[in-house]
Amino acid sequence: MFAPRPTDTHSMSGDGTGERLLLTALTSTMVLLVLDSSIVGVMLPSIERDMHMSATESSWVVSVYLLTLAVFLPFGGGLADAWGAVRVFRVGMAGFIAASAAVALAPDVEIVIAARAVAGISGALLMPATLSLLTSGIAKARRAGAMAVYTGVGQGFALVGPAVGGLCAQFIGWRWGFLVNVPVGLAGMYLIHLAAPRNLRTPVQTWDVRGMVLLSAGLGMLATALIELPDWGWQSTAFAATVCAGSIALAAFVVLARRTSEPILDIGLFRRMTFATNTIVLAALGFAMTVASVYGAVALQNSLHLRPAAAGLSLLPLVIPLLVATKLIGARYERFGLRRVVVGGSVILAVGLCVAAAGFAAASLVVVSIGMVCAGTGMGAILSPLNAATIATVPDDRSGQASGVMTTCRQLGGVLGLGVFAAVVGTAHGGAATAVGFALTAGVMVLAAVIAAVGLPRCGSQQHSPIQGVRCQSL
Repeated sequence: MFAPRPTDTHSMSGDGTGERLLLTALTSTMVLLVLDSSIVGVMLPSIERDMHMSATESSWVVSVYLLTLAVFLPFGGGLADAWGAVRVFRVGMAGFIAASAAVALAPDVEIVIAARAVAGISGALLMPATLSLLTSGIAKARRAGAMAVYTGVGQGFALVGPAVGGLCAQFIGWRWGFLVNVPVGLAGMYLIHLAAPRNLRTPVQTWDVRGMVLLSAGLGMLATALIELPDWGWQSTAFAATVCAGSIALAAFVVLARRTSEPILDIGLFRRMTFATNTIVLAALGFAMTVASVYGAVALQNSLHLRPAAAGLSLLPLVIPLLVATKLIGARYERFGLRRVVVGGSVILAVGLCVAAAGFAAASLVVVSIGMVCAGTGMGAILSPLNAATIATVPDDRSGQASGVMTTCRQLGGVLGLGVFAAVVGTAHGGAATAVGFALTAGVMVLAAVIAAVGLPRCGSQQHSPIQGVRCQSL
C-alpha cells in the first residue's frame, strides 16, 4: 500500500501559455505510443534477421509489450491518483525513453524482449497520467479542443508510422526506429517541467496487490503457453503445465475480485449484458487489429517479398480507411444504432481479412490491398462507437474502472491474436500459412458479429437500451 504525500503546489500560468505547453507535452505521449506500436511490425523482419531470432522470440518482442501494457494499466491509473499524475508522467516517460534506448542498443534478443516489457509498463503509467493531466490541467472551455488536438496527433502518426518504420529499417537501420523515441520523450519531460501543472493527488485506501499478482501470473502463463506452442507442441508437459497453472491463477483472481471491495479489475461489470458484449467484441477487435497490422507488415515482406519501405507504404490501405471510418461513423453511430454498426463493421472486417488471406495465398499485392481497405473500414466503423457506448453502460462513478477493463481486454485480445497466429503459422513464412492465420482471424470477427447480434439491443428498442442518449432508428 502506498501512502499519499502532500499535494504539490505547482500552478499553471494564467495567460494560457502553461496550457499550451502542457498540451504539447501530453501529445508527446501520443507520439511515442502510436509510433512505437505502428512501426514495430514493419521493422520486425529486419530485427529477426539482424538478431537471428526464432519465430517464438519474434512473437515475444511484440507480445510482451502488449501484455505488460494490458496488465499494468489499471495499476497505472491508481498510481496516478496516489502519487499525482505529474510524477507518474515523469516516471513513465523516463522508463519509456530508457526502454527505447535499450532496444536500440541491445546486443541480443533477451535484452530486446526485456526492454519491450519495460516499455509496456512505462506506457501503462503514461496513458492514465496523460489523460488525467489533460482533464485537470486544461480549462473546461478549452478541453474539447485540446482532446481533438491530442487524438488528431495520434491519428496523424498512425498514418505515417509504418512508413517511418519501413524507411528506417531499409535505409538507416531498425535501431533508429526506436532511437526516435528518445528526443521525443526528452522534449515531453522538458515541456512538462516548463508547464508546471499541479500534481493533484487522491488518497488511495487499498491496493489490490494480490489481485495484481494473480492477474499478471495467470495472463503471463497463458500467453507464454500460446507463444511457446510452436516449440513445445500441443502434447508437451510444459504446455499442459503452463496452461493449467495460468488457469488456476486466473480462477483465483476471479474469486478474489468477487470478494474485494476495490479489485484491480472490477469483473462485476460483466454482469451488465451490454458491457460484457461490447468488451468481448473489443477484445476480438484487438485480436484482428494486431494480426492485420503486425503480421500483415511481416507477411508483406516475407510472403510478398516487399522491401521494408514498400511494406510500410502498403499498410496505408489499412490505416487510411480506418481513420476515415473512425471520423465519419464515430460521431454518427447513434443514427443507425450500435447493434447495426457493430455487427456490420465486424462483418466488413471479416470479409476484408478473408480477401487479404486470398491475396497472400495468391501472392497478389493488389488483392491484399483491397482486403486491407475493407478491414480498415470495418475497424474504424466499430472502434470509436464501442469505446463510447461501453463507458455509457455504467454509472459515472464506475467509468474509470470500465475504461480500465475495456482497454485491458482490448490489449489482451491483441496478445491472444499474436499467440494464436504464431501457434497456427508456426515457423512458416509462406503465403499459405499467412492466409490460414488471416482466415482464422476473420472467423474470430464473424463470431464477434454473432455475439453482438445476440447481446446488443435491437434497433427501435430504445426503451431496453442501457446506453443513455443512443437512439436506434430505422434506416
